[in-house]
Amino acid sequence: MEKGRQELEERLTEDAELLNKYLNQYSHYIAKKKVLEKRRAEIKQEFDSPIHAININGMPKGGNNNIGCAALSFLMDEIESRIKEQAEASAKILTNIMSVIELLPDCLERDIIESKYIDRRGWNRICKEYHISRSPAIRKWRRGLYMLLEFKKVRHILKEYEEEKCEVKKN
Repeated sequence: MEKGRQELEERLTEDAELLNKYLNQYSHYIAKKKVLEKRRAEIKQEFDSPIHAININGMPKGGNNNIGCAALSFLMDEIESRIKEQAEASAKILTNIMSVIELLPDCLERDIIESKYIDRRGWNRICKEYHISRSPAIRKWRRGLYMLLEFKKVRHILKEYEEEKCEVKKN
């Protein structure tokens, strides 16, 4: 088997794995944003639910854990702020990722990488979209990663990303 093909069928190198993690950041940021939006919807539903009449029959009901309206307003503001921050961070990460992917020539490898990391599509959808089976699609994806690793700019970005990750772990 030729060296290039063998490389594409083995495990990703450490550099390629790091590039994969770097490019996957956008998915993680979007997932966090969706969690916050779901939380906001649940809190909004809490706001919109009817206020129950106070039962004054003299019988104790135990501790009441209901959050007051002021606390709910504060919580909504906090979540709105976090959603905005997450959206801004997501847009910045997306811009960074796109600038890396744009280094690839217009080819199937680039299309697959864009679908995987920008459009956040799974392998089944990618294969269907590009009329390719899973193994060749994964080989093209791997080839695209290795093509990106040939750029000095990408290696520099990954070095900074790795240093940043190490710094976060220390704190």
